[in-house]
Amino acid sequence: MAAANDNSGNEIRSWLKIVLKEENFKDISVKLQGNSEKGDGYIGDIVFVSAEGTTDNQSSKKYDLVLKCSKKSEALREKSPVHEAFLNEIFIYKDILPYFIQYQNEKEVKTPFNSVPKYYGSFTEENMEVIVLENLKSNGYELWPKKEPLSRQHIDLVVTEYGKYHAMSLALQHQRPTEYKKIVDGVKDFMARFEKKAADHQILFGTSIDQSHDVLKNDLDDNILSRWKGLKNEIKTVLRDSVKTRTGLKVILHGDCWSNNFMFLHKDGEEKIPVKVAFLDWQMSRYDSPILDLSYFLFTCLSKEDFDAMDDILVTYHSSFVNRLGQLGIEKPDTLYPLNQFLVEWNESCKFGILMASLLMKIVCTEKDEVVDIAQAAESGKSFGHSLINEIRNKGSYKERIKPVVEYAAKHNLI
Repeated sequence: MAAANDNSGNEIRSWLKIVLKEENFKDISVKLQGNSEKGDGYIGDIVFVSAEGTTDNQSSKKYDLVLKCSKKSEALREKSPVHEAFLNEIFIYKDILPYFIQYQNEKEVKTPFNSVPKYYGSFTEENMEVIVLENLKSNGYELWPKKEPLSRQHIDLVVTEYGKYHAMSLALQHQRPTEYKKIVDGVKDFMARFEKKAADHQILFGTSIDQSHDVLKNDLDDNILSRWKGLKNEIKTVLRDSVKTRTGLKVILHGDCWSNNFMFLHKDGEEKIPVKVAFLDWQMSRYDSPILDLSYFLFTCLSKEDFDAMDDILVTYHSSFVNRLGQLGIEKPDTLYPLNQFLVEWNESCKFGILMASLLMKIVCTEKDEVVDIAQAAESGKSFGHSLINEIRNKGSYKERIKPVVEYAAKHNLI
């Protein structure tokens, strides 16, 4: 991976001297422990680092860290908002999440949303941004295999945490509107910036819809496939004007909700029973309907069997949302966002998640040797969208993942 070759130990040590200054950490030595797999990051690379040093009282100290480093390619940075995405994520880690945690502490919430890695700080200079986080692998957290849908237990855990997280925005809007507006104003709309700088959504998503249509030709009837292909006519509307809900409810979103952006801590034993989850990658965070997060997550992470349980999963999310509102001091929380209203707005707005799944299902089924280096593609003159429209070999897995999405969408008249 590029980061391991481009960023030397000396360079990383210079970053950490700045970032860990408040930790009273000095005499730093750095050991590179590895990198994320190809394809885990498109506009950035991940470097795993072990850092050792001393504190002011000369006691030794060690950190296991993850450095999220932006790609330096000038061509890529011209074609996509690399700088803006990193600044947005830094703002979330530095300002939004600590504010939310403090708010929960003040409300004496017993099970607060703190499902994120510890943020140590960031380093930015011209054409370079670095975010320094704790390495959750050292604490036993692990990624779910990205080609596989999540188990129902993992799904329920994530939607419960989304309910807790989203509820804070609504509670703050009612309790501290002026203060909340100030922090919301710092959240940038990555999708709008991406469209402005890399305006080829029609190519990117349109090609994915065509490719999924072709792999399903012998599996679904022509009427469903025709309706699915008609989604191409709604790409711009769904992405840019995706949510105009009746309540107008908006929250600070997580934003990038596919399975590779969650790490899980499991109970000891042979079965993978999750007990905690950590939300990763906040670059696409923005201020919009909670249905964007929820639909993106569910349509890209559900198994075929769990699509049949969608109603129950939505109730799990809504119950978590309403319960957390009550814990934050909102009176009659079930009347603030009633279940029937939430379900109406889900049906009106979940098409965003369906569209994201049309692209993500292809990405999760791409083999390692097929993954495109976005920076190299940009330097060869390709746009972001054109660099991701390649065919993939594993069409069987692709069909297996995208078929239940299309079937659900057709059954519920979402296409």
